[in-house]
Amino acid sequence: MTLGAPSLPGAPPRQEQKAVRWRTVVGVVLKLAAGAALAWLLIWLMAGHASGDSIVKLLRFWVVGIAVPGTILWRLASPFRHNLIEDFAAGSMVGVAVLLLVYMAVAPIGLQEWAWLWIVPVFVAAVAVPSWRRRCLSRVERPVNPLTAWLVAGACALPLYATGRYRNLVPAPYADARSNSPDMAFHQALAASAKYDFPLQAPYLHGEQMDYHYFWHQFTAATAWATGVDLTDLVYTIGWIPLLLAGCALIFALTDRIAPGSRWAGPLAIAVAGIGGTVNAYPNVTLPAEGLTNYVWGSPTQNLGGGLIVLMALLGVDLLRGRSSPGSYLLFVLVGVAASGSKATVLPLIICGFGLVLFIRIFYRRFALNALVLIGVLSAVFLAAIVVVFGNHSSGLAVRPWVTFAKIGLYPLTAKQVGWGEYDHGAMWISGIVVCLSLLLGSAGLLVLAGTAARWFRDPGMIFLVGIAIAGFGGMVLTDQPGTSQMYFHRTAVPVIAALAAAGAWMLVFWFADRRSGIAVLASVLGGAGATYLAREITRANPGEGKPFRRPDGSLTGLVAPWLWTLLFLLLVAGLVTGLWKLAKRRGRPSRIAMASFVLAGMGAGLLLPVQTLLNYREVTLQPLTDKYPLGPSQTQTDAAHWLRDHTSPDDLVATNAHCAMKNASGCDVRHFWIAALSERHVLVEGWGYTNTINDLVAATGKSPNGLPFWDEQKLEDNDRAFVSPTRDNLRLLRTKYGVRWLYADPTQTAVSQNLNTLATLRYATPDALIYELP
Repeated sequence: MTLGAPSLPGAPPRQEQKAVRWRTVVGVVLKLAAGAALAWLLIWLMAGHASGDSIVKLLRFWVVGIAVPGTILWRLASPFRHNLIEDFAAGSMVGVAVLLLVYMAVAPIGLQEWAWLWIVPVFVAAVAVPSWRRRCLSRVERPVNPLTAWLVAGACALPLYATGRYRNLVPAPYADARSNSPDMAFHQALAASAKYDFPLQAPYLHGEQMDYHYFWHQFTAATAWATGVDLTDLVYTIGWIPLLLAGCALIFALTDRIAPGSRWAGPLAIAVAGIGGTVNAYPNVTLPAEGLTNYVWGSPTQNLGGGLIVLMALLGVDLLRGRSSPGSYLLFVLVGVAASGSKATVLPLIICGFGLVLFIRIFYRRFALNALVLIGVLSAVFLAAIVVVFGNHSSGLAVRPWVTFAKIGLYPLTAKQVGWGEYDHGAMWISGIVVCLSLLLGSAGLLVLAGTAARWFRDPGMIFLVGIAIAGFGGMVLTDQPGTSQMYFHRTAVPVIAALAAAGAWMLVFWFADRRSGIAVLASVLGGAGATYLAREITRANPGEGKPFRRPDGSLTGLVAPWLWTLLFLLLVAGLVTGLWKLAKRRGRPSRIAMASFVLAGMGAGLLLPVQTLLNYREVTLQPLTDKYPLGPSQTQTDAAHWLRDHTSPDDLVATNAHCAMKNASGCDVRHFWIAALSERHVLVEGWGYTNTINDLVAATGKSPNGLPFWDEQKLEDNDRAFVSPTRDNLRLLRTKYGVRWLYADPTQTAVSQNLNTLATLRYATPDALIYELP
């Protein structure tokens, strides 16, 4: 008889080993399913207005040309192998940072088309050096469990769906004149300049250099060269999606640093940053919504800057905690350089975070030398960016405390009539209190940090993040800018604020020491959304005498009651969850359970309105053509601009009679950018909005930036005369003095003289677009 081999001492039985293997396989399958579901959503959203060919080209480049080489650099620089979500998200942003820096390095010598070749030495080194190869292929230390993978996928899907689904319900870009976003045409025009020009120009106003945080435009141009995907797709329909996904996944990684091991804190932080963060107790009033969904599409520079600041925050926490390698410092500085021109608000917030670390460590009689060194390095980078990237222009930003609250919130609904340039300070206080209350409830976990400062004051990583959050809010409150761009101080800090809020809630729940605490978390978040819904319905049913807040006699009403109802129902949710939790004989002090439930209910309340909006998306019905809204090009005008792009040289200069995105009795909205954007050619004078010159004039005059006249009257007169009353002499003037070779005439803007047909060669004609070549 043959006897089986004896088991080793202490080895688990074979049945248990098989069970462990099956659990591992099932776990991997479930995590892959979560990734596959998210990938399907991304492709479905991309397919709304983009071709399959463009989608394949972009995703292929993101994987091979950005994410994988970036992940190699991340793994070589970081001593950690936490999980694959962190590795690929951080690696993607590292790849983006390196690509845009390489692109700008080779642009002066005309090698923009080959910037993507930076990946070759990365791959070669990773394969050729054995120790590097082992580091790149090593296993992660703390793989996420299947539940966390699904929660992260679901949380990331919220801002992606919220933005992408709405964009797919409106007409395709440049297909309907009624569907127009002048700001996005502006960004596309700058991306077109980045393909051919160095330094960056404002192509819609020939000869005007663009001092701006333009690194996103360089990145988009590099992607266009590497993939062949049209700029319209990259700017409008598909280019923003991988960038936003990487930024959201990094929020999970950052939250995992300060709430380690939590299954729900990271996904909650993504949801709060992505779509939530603001509680609105008023049914018929709009309060500032600071979630990513509200601005990452319309401000693509914020999409890039938001991802880079989370990456810098992640690296900064590791550096301050001493859990880093020399490569981590090098990578941090490299990302800092990329961030310096991606969004002007990023480096000031990071520097303020290190400054708070330095201050508090000195208070505890310790000296944070690494924080001081990093402050010095980043300050030097930022000062260099002020000179090189921003050209010493402030874009009208000035220190004007509290003025922000006169531009947002309830101010216009509560303010009395005052003189021009004056403010109703009482209404400013009301607006400020309401905005702060709505933001604080939506990120209620921050309340926990205020009460536990003695604990985290000894953690430089937490101090650093708190410093970023304080600086973001302070920058919004203490400064002012004509276009309300001071809001981007706070918006840049929103991912960090959300991570801190989720970590604060996790601290309370962690004290339960109960394995089933996730049930209380879910019940509290859902209960908070339900509580806010009930409070809003009660307020809606009792509107009061104000319209919506001011009575006919001028007194105010209806400001306080909606918040009292909201807070009352949130407290009831906390009490109900606490009672049921103790009835179930679960662990945790009632006071801590109640505090945790209230905090989580507040954060859930901030998710109510965005989720309601997601569930009520419908096909967008556009208003009839009118002079009250900025109009874009028709499909035939778009085709004409594309013809110009395909049949002219990048060095050719175009003149046009189209200057106003909107023209009515109020004046001319000079944000007309789409000819330069679609033709990818410089235009002598198209629009002049968002230029450095106009920003300086706004700062000097205090007038609206979109209605100021063009400062070079002679150039504009020479330009327009060629369309209205052309002669051989004035066409020759355009050709010899200004270098114009092509005319793009828009008959819907001004009259176009028939004499052009004999004085110039008509190359392309539609009812609303005529293209002439000058002799």
